[in-house]
Amino acid sequence: MTHPAAALAVAILATGALAPLTDRTSPAPVVSTAAAASASVPRQADPEPFAVVEAYFSAINDGDYVAAWALGGKNIARGTYDDFVDSFATTAHDDVTVISVTGETVEVDLDATQTDGSHRLFTGTYTVRDGAIVSADIHPE
Repeated sequence: MTHPAAALAVAILATGALAPLTDRTSPAPVVSTAAAASASVPRQADPEPFAVVEAYFSAINDGDYVAAWALGGKNIARGTYDDFVDSFATTAHDDVTVISVTGETVEVDLDATQTDGSHRLFTGTYTVRDGAIVSADIHPE
């Protein structure tokens, strides 16, 4: 017959809720894995500004408005997240062409194909900092 306390101990160990103590006199030191990881892994560089702009439009084209919002939509939208999403209601697809990059500034041409098949053409610049679009100066061609 199995003792109930022993069965409970086995169940707890099996779930990983507790680890067995192998040496009761000297517990293992606690090491912060976050501190160890940050000390050994260099900070990843921010993506290139043009890559952020391209990722922003890729997210919009994929209908991933949460990602587009995080990539800078929240900084350049007029209004709330819902207003941002609604602003693409008549856009079928965006084709962005990077013209030039100067520091944080990405100059683009944008061809926004509408759901009725027409095209709206825009030109201007996006400013990117720390992996996100922080401002936009976009106007119709």
